[in-house]
Amino acid sequence: MYKGVIFDFNGTLFEDEDLQAEGWAAVIRKYFGREMTMEEFRGKILGLGNVDILHYLNSFDPEKQFDLSITDEKERAYRAFCRDHPERTVLLPGAGETFDALQAAGIPFAIATASEITNVDFYFETFRLDRWFTRDRVIFDDRTFPVKPAPDIYLHAAARLGLSPADCVVCEDTASGVRAAAAAGAGRIIARGSDPTGGTEPKIYAVIDDFRGFYPKYLED
Repeated sequence: MYKGVIFDFNGTLFEDEDLQAEGWAAVIRKYFGREMTMEEFRGKILGLGNVDILHYLNSFDPEKQFDLSITDEKERAYRAFCRDHPERTVLLPGAGETFDALQAAGIPFAIATASEITNVDFYFETFRLDRWFTRDRVIFDDRTFPVKPAPDIYLHAAARLGLSPADCVVCEDTASGVRAAAAAGAGRIIARGSDPTGGTEPKIYAVIDDFRGFYPKYLED
């Protein structure tokens, strides 16, 4: 039996890919003067931290000033899209029940997300995450360490649980997240929605649609 679980958030516990895409499309249109395709979003943007996304966008126009306030504008637009769609802004089926079951079994769990603090605050308020998570169990992009696909965020998350990454199951939905978990030495990787690596290495243990019946099935050896 694995000893802990680390969940990505966006796209894993909360299906918000199209809402994130709308936010980035608006910013790219306004500041970079071009349209963003969903292929570009999924292949170059999804799963990365905001600083890495800006580095990518600035590669198209090196003369353009690197301005982090652009990402603040994107996040405000994204949160507005979430508020405009309350029927969509919910945890995936089975997520709350999985957290309850893990708590009851005494199995520690955490979130490791490329989101930054304003979105984390929004998620705590919107999803009432304090029912299951203390703030120290949510590791986010505070710009003090490299984000996915670097392993750091999963190393930090496992350490917060007092566990080795090899003792943890990681749930992810992006290729960069899967690579980060694998590089950290996660014991098992579960993909939510589909295998974002297209079946290539690193190996995905299983693909799930949601979290109904997740525990204890996916923690068993």
